[in-house]
Amino acid sequence: MAEIKIQTQSENNIHIISLQGQLDESTVNEFSTQVYAVIEQCTENSRVILDLEQLTYLNSKSIGFIADFFNRLQSKNSKLVLAKAQANVVDILNVVGIDQIVPMTQTLNEAKTI
Repeated sequence: MAEIKIQTQSENNIHIISLQGQLDESTVNEFSTQVYAVIEQCTENSRVILDLEQLTYLNSKSIGFIADFFNRLQSKNSKLVLAKAQANVVDILNVVGIDQIVPMTQTLNEAKTI
Protein backbone atom coordinates (compact mmCIF):
# COMPACT_ATOMS: atom_id res chain seq x y z
CA MET A 1 0.00 0.00 0.00
CA ALA A 2 1.37 3.39 -1.03
CA GLU A 3 1.62 6.36 1.28
CA ILE A 4 0.98 10.03 0.66
CA LYS A 5 1.81 12.96 2.90
CA ILE A 6 -0.12 16.12 2.21
CA GLN A 7 0.80 19.51 3.64
CA THR A 8 -1.23 22.65 3.04
CA GLN A 9 0.00 26.19 3.47
CA SER A 10 -2.16 29.26 2.76
CA GLU A 11 -1.18 32.89 2.56
CA ASN A 12 -3.53 35.53 1.20
CA ASN A 13 -5.14 33.97 -1.89
CA ILE A 14 -2.31 31.50 -2.54
CA HIS A 15 -2.75 27.93 -1.32
CA ILE A 16 0.22 25.55 -1.66
CA ILE A 17 -0.48 21.84 -1.33
CA SER A 18 2.72 19.81 -1.08
CA LEU A 19 2.64 16.11 -1.84
CA GLN A 20 5.13 13.48 -0.78
CA GLY A 21 4.84 9.86 -1.90
CA GLN A 22 2.55 8.22 -4.43
CA LEU A 23 -0.96 8.94 -5.65
CA ASP A 24 -2.60 5.62 -6.40
CA GLU A 25 -5.89 3.89 -5.68
CA SER A 26 -5.12 3.70 -1.95
CA THR A 27 -4.22 7.39 -1.52
CA VAL A 28 -6.07 9.38 -4.18
CA ASN A 29 -9.29 9.80 -2.17
CA GLU A 30 -7.45 11.36 0.79
CA PHE A 31 -5.68 13.68 -1.66
CA SER A 32 -8.85 14.73 -3.47
CA THR A 33 -10.77 15.33 -0.22
CA GLN A 34 -8.09 17.70 1.05
CA VAL A 35 -7.77 19.59 -2.23
CA TYR A 36 -11.55 19.99 -2.57
CA ALA A 37 -11.62 21.43 0.97
CA VAL A 38 -9.03 24.03 -0.07
CA ILE A 39 -10.96 24.82 -3.27
CA GLU A 40 -14.12 25.40 -1.22
CA GLN A 41 -12.28 28.12 0.72
CA CYS A 42 -11.05 29.85 -2.44
CA THR A 43 -12.44 33.20 -3.42
CA GLU A 44 -12.11 34.92 -6.77
CA ASN A 45 -8.52 35.29 -8.01
CA SER A 46 -7.16 32.58 -5.74
CA ARG A 47 -4.35 30.30 -6.77
CA VAL A 48 -3.94 26.65 -5.76
CA ILE A 49 -0.44 25.33 -6.34
CA LEU A 50 0.23 21.61 -6.21
CA ASP A 51 3.89 21.21 -5.22
CA LEU A 52 4.81 17.90 -6.84
CA GLU A 53 8.53 17.92 -6.02
CA GLN A 54 8.31 14.85 -3.77
CA LEU A 55 5.56 13.05 -5.67
CA THR A 56 6.99 9.90 -7.25
CA TYR A 57 3.91 8.47 -8.99
CA LEU A 58 0.34 9.35 -9.94
CA ASN A 59 -2.35 7.17 -11.47
CA SER A 60 -5.05 8.00 -14.01
CA LYS A 61 -7.68 8.64 -11.33
CA SER A 62 -5.51 11.35 -9.76
CA ILE A 63 -5.05 12.94 -13.21
CA GLY A 64 -8.83 13.03 -13.54
CA PHE A 65 -9.06 14.81 -10.19
CA ILE A 66 -6.44 17.35 -11.31
CA ALA A 67 -8.58 18.13 -14.37
CA ASP A 68 -11.62 18.55 -12.11
CA PHE A 69 -9.70 20.81 -9.71
CA PHE A 70 -8.74 22.97 -12.69
CA ASN A 71 -12.37 23.24 -13.84
CA ARG A 72 -13.72 24.05 -10.37
CA LEU A 73 -11.11 26.74 -9.82
CA GLN A 74 -11.67 28.19 -13.27
CA SER A 75 -15.39 28.52 -12.48
CA LYS A 76 -14.35 30.64 -9.46
CA ASN A 77 -12.08 32.78 -11.66
CA SER A 78 -9.10 31.18 -9.92
CA LYS A 79 -6.12 29.11 -11.05
CA LEU A 80 -4.52 25.72 -10.53
CA VAL A 81 -0.77 25.47 -11.10
CA LEU A 82 1.42 22.36 -10.94
CA ALA A 83 4.92 23.08 -9.65
CA LYS A 84 8.29 21.33 -9.36
CA ALA A 85 7.23 17.95 -10.76
CA GLN A 86 9.86 15.24 -11.18
CA ALA A 87 10.68 14.16 -14.74
CA ASN A 88 8.69 10.90 -14.54
CA VAL A 89 5.59 12.74 -13.30
CA VAL A 90 5.99 15.40 -16.02
CA ASP A 91 6.17 12.61 -18.61
CA ILE A 92 2.88 11.13 -17.38
CA LEU A 93 1.16 14.53 -17.38
CA ASN A 94 2.48 15.30 -20.87
CA VAL A 95 1.26 11.99 -22.29
CA VAL A 96 -2.32 12.68 -21.19
CA GLY A 97 -2.15 16.35 -22.21
CA ILE A 98 -2.65 17.94 -18.78
CA ASP A 99 0.29 20.24 -19.59
CA GLN A 100 -1.83 21.72 -22.40
CA ILE A 101 -4.54 22.75 -19.90
CA VAL A 102 -2.94 23.28 -16.48
CA PRO A 103 0.12 25.55 -16.18
CA MET A 104 3.26 23.77 -15.00
CA THR A 105 6.28 25.52 -13.48
CA GLN A 106 9.72 24.54 -12.22
CA THR A 107 9.60 26.74 -9.12
CA LEU A 108 7.06 27.84 -6.51
CA ASN A 109 7.92 31.50 -7.12
CA GLU A 110 7.05 31.12 -10.78
CA ALA A 111 3.81 29.32 -9.84
CA LYS A 112 2.83 32.22 -7.57
CA THR A 113 3.09 34.72 -10.42
CA ILE A 114 1.22 32.89 -13.19
